[in-house]
Amino acid sequence: MEGVNVPELVERLASEEDAVRKMAVFKLQTNVGDPSFAENFIAEGGSIKLRYLMLHASGNTLAYSLTSFSRLLEVDKGWEYINQDLVDR
Repeated sequence: MEGVNVPELVERLASEEDAVRKMAVFKLQTNVGDPSFAENFIAEGGSIKLRYLMLHASGNTLAYSLTSFSRLLEVDKGWEYINQDLVDR
């Protein structure tokens, strides 16, 4: 988690610019497997923004989002964000 500003990363997930969101979620997938990072990410509201990307993004942004979410689940976080809309997607 060293060197990653969690609030800034979460803010970038909601950026108007696709390139900014893509880079943020790319960086997220390499860090979210750390349980302490995952807790901070969730506390900053990151799970809600990640879920939005999983439901609305496409291409690499979607792929990075799904990978990030998968890694979040591996540390037993984020299960409450799985619903039928996400499964259908």
